[in-house]
Amino acid sequence: MNDDDLVWLGAADLGRQIRAGEITSVRATEACLDRIARLNPRLEAFITITDERARAEATAADAEIAAGNWRGPLHGVPYCLKDIVQTAGVRTTAGSFILADWVPEADATVQTRLAAAGAVLLGKVNTHEFAFGATTQNGHGRTRNPHDTARIPGGSSGGSAAAVAAGLAAFSIGSDTAGSIRLPAAYCGIAGLKPTWGLVSAAGVVAQSFSADHVGPMARSVEDLAAIMAVIGGPDPADPTCLETPPPDFLTVGAATLNGVRVGVPTELLGIPLQPAARDGFARALAALTDLGARVLDVSVPLLAQATEINNAIVPPETMAQHLRWQSGWFRGREVRYGDDVAELLATGAEVPGTATILAQRNRIELGYQLDRMFAESADVLLTPAQPSAAIRLDGLGMDLDAMIHFLCPFSLTGVPALALPSGADQDGLPVSVQLIGPRLHDPRVLAVGRALEMALGFRRRPNL
Repeated sequence: MNDDDLVWLGAADLGRQIRAGEITSVRATEACLDRIARLNPRLEAFITITDERARAEATAADAEIAAGNWRGPLHGVPYCLKDIVQTAGVRTTAGSFILADWVPEADATVQTRLAAAGAVLLGKVNTHEFAFGATTQNGHGRTRNPHDTARIPGGSSGGSAAAVAAGLAAFSIGSDTAGSIRLPAAYCGIAGLKPTWGLVSAAGVVAQSFSADHVGPMARSVEDLAAIMAVIGGPDPADPTCLETPPPDFLTVGAATLNGVRVGVPTELLGIPLQPAARDGFARALAALTDLGARVLDVSVPLLAQATEINNAIVPPETMAQHLRWQSGWFRGREVRYGDDVAELLATGAEVPGTATILAQRNRIELGYQLDRMFAESADVLLTPAQPSAAIRLDGLGMDLDAMIHFLCPFSLTGVPALALPSGADQDGLPVSVQLIGPRLHDPRVLAVGRALEMALGFRRRPNL
């Protein structure tokens, strides 16, 4: 296997081959670093490359494995982090001018767990400023979609999606508040999981919205997502929002037998126009699930029709409140200068009346109850499109932020697990994707159905770079 093929191995497969001695972590890491050096000037996915650290970690991983000290399925596997995940001794910019030179003194919990698992950190990848936006364009980099560099990768975890889709890393860690893992995963044609809220610690991750932030994995396959979740999930006393119960068993996730599985299609979300390719990809996924033995049925969750409105009355005000707190504390002594788009979003958050936010929180709770009842009575999982179209242009022509979060934000608001998965491509080769959603803490169910669907669809396209 040459290095051009090696970089396309999934995280789980690469981990198995490293453990078996068929490939060394050093070779895998050097292959990624070489590809980053060649392609990152075009993609602008990486903001900080930790090449010497990566080489040292890979060398240590090979030595440990050779000595019989195997740490688990990610031992020796190279990865990257969204640049809101704090890394001790390595700058964390959050995509902002304000934190351009900030070097944290401690790691985020998710990074601590990956380091303990023996994974190899390649560096930090770009994010929309303070994870508050959908394009991943800022003063640190204008990240591009590997399938068409005239298109955005989505956001706010656009650097993560671009890096994984381009073969620059085996996996990445992103965050999702209203779709920021699933949107770029959909635009770049990879898999991305927004886990159950509180299943993965957010301690040490630069916050956007305290009640809606999720930390989760992005990779090229569902199998890889399960392997990563087995490492990063679990209780954390440093995060008061983190669940205290042990995480589900992710290492046993396989392709589910779908005979009799009820797949619900929520009618309230299908009222917006879909690009033909997105519509065809959704139909293809429904047909594949039916062929696998699942029973597809229409379901109703009335408040899904208001989810974007609910989101917009909660997330921007929470984000603005967070920044007011930082401006009076953490940001003191720094020049507080936001990009124009984020400044506008923050101003929007400041203008939402408190009564509107209170009413939206009430509707959010009711939406959660409606989803719980629907899952209990009607469906095991839901299927929706992930995006109404393929990736939009870098110039933002035709950008509609409400449409981009339409299928995504209801499930961030309610904290249920949601998986974005590629389901085809448009006439220009741009990926389109679907989304699978399950009940709280049924993340393994979502991944198992997703793996079966992924195998049935067989869609995995390397960008022509």
